[in-house]
Amino acid sequence: MLTIISSERMKALDNKAMTQFGIPSRILMENAGKGCADLLIKLFPESLKRGVVVLCGSGNNGGDGYVIARWLAMHGNPVFIIKAGEGNSSPETLANLELCQKLGDIEFLEPSDEDYEEFSETVFAQVGVIIDAIYGIGFKGKLQSEIADLIKDVNLIPAIKVAIDIPSGVDADTGAAELAFQANLTLAVDSLKFGHVIGKGKEYSGILQVIPIGIPETLWEEDCDAWLMTNDAACLPLRRKFSHKGDYGKIAVFAGSPGITGAAFMASSAALRAGAGLVTIFCHPDHMHYYDCKPYEVMVKAVPVKSDRKINLDELSAMLENIDVVLFGPGCGVNEYTYQLLDYFTEHWNKPAVIDADGLNTMAQHRELLPRLAGKPFILTPHWGEFCRLAQIEMQALEQDCRSELIKFADANELNILLKSHTSIYYDRDIMYINTSGNDGLATGGSGDILAGLIAGFLAQNMDLPEAAGSAAFYLGQTAEKLAEGQHSFSITPTDILNSLFLFDTEDELGED
Repeated sequence: MLTIISSERMKALDNKAMTQFGIPSRILMENAGKGCADLLIKLFPESLKRGVVVLCGSGNNGGDGYVIARWLAMHGNPVFIIKAGEGNSSPETLANLELCQKLGDIEFLEPSDEDYEEFSETVFAQVGVIIDAIYGIGFKGKLQSEIADLIKDVNLIPAIKVAIDIPSGVDADTGAAELAFQANLTLAVDSLKFGHVIGKGKEYSGILQVIPIGIPETLWEEDCDAWLMTNDAACLPLRRKFSHKGDYGKIAVFAGSPGITGAAFMASSAALRAGAGLVTIFCHPDHMHYYDCKPYEVMVKAVPVKSDRKINLDELSAMLENIDVVLFGPGCGVNEYTYQLLDYFTEHWNKPAVIDADGLNTMAQHRELLPRLAGKPFILTPHWGEFCRLAQIEMQALEQDCRSELIKFADANELNILLKSHTSIYYDRDIMYINTSGNDGLATGGSGDILAGLIAGFLAQNMDLPEAAGSAAFYLGQTAEKLAEGQHSFSITPTDILNSLFLFDTEDELGED
């Protein structure tokens, strides 16, 4: 399972490796640079032969770049180094700069040199690989104007572009970026950083590959901030050959309303796809006829009401006595009926539950219900708009640092939340899972209903909350990715996803065609 850590945690790990294990900083830098060089030689041998430009800053990221340049040159590749950035260099960085100079086979330039323009018009246009080792995880704020101009230029060059640790211009903790190096491949040193997978950093990073540098695993396992959902991390419920439907949970789905019954159908069908034993849609008694075309495998029952048309809570409690999981919200509408149900569940339901869509929108309007969720085995699954309404923040705040806003709101209210976007983040005060699988095929109404159903289906089979949420998000995204191999991503529908769940397995491939 891949770890994700903050820039502060990475610096602490480096320090621990040096102080507790006696690994010199120079060795860590050598391991990082040689590990990157070895992988590039393996992946892009022909492109490297056309020439490689390494953009080196003054910090330790630049030191990694000098090590990479040296090893690439020693393997016979034409190497050019552009020295960029200001500030004092560490002894390790200076030592590796001097080694590159002693080789004699590497040409050095600076953007301020007189012959730089000629170089950029000739060499830049021909090289096969451009390597960004300017800032690394220390970057905050805006790029210096000279470096901004350099990055604008190299982003336009049709070479393979590789970022070392993280693309220059991307904040390693938030993923925020105004302008950054547009990498095809990012070689993350030791561990993934949050900026690789959230905010604009995900877009700038391209394909991610982690490069071990010799820090003992015991250190980063103790200091992990989050885990990335992958094939190895995602899991499915345990099943037994000799079993029956009662062994795999009963789910009550409170979803749908006139005109949007599809939300209930997709959520309940997804719960069945996830392996749930029995799934029942509960609807308003006046709406029973809208569910005549329900999926064959799903049952439908009317929510009991009294003569005054209010919900009969005693009868409802009796009907739910044998239910294991409640899924609440998709397509319910924001109205008095939805509020009555939500008021009941937040007060009386103590088993696992998934609250989505209009369940969240209703809670945003009735915030007195929120404290009732503290510590309960409920998962809230908001997209960004729903989260902003629920947390009472502006979208701009979420765009600047979605992870911090999620942690702040979940901690303050003792909640378990799966924040949905192109990167989905599960957080429950004890653990954080981040999922990056998926594509724009999921940017269609109904995808969230399927995700909610998958989570409910997993919970019904006794998966714990973090595994259920993280794995469901991963498999949903993985299915969209595999479908895109056979059709345009824009043509993928939630029904396509539903019919293809758990049919695929994937592996990322790197390298030249």
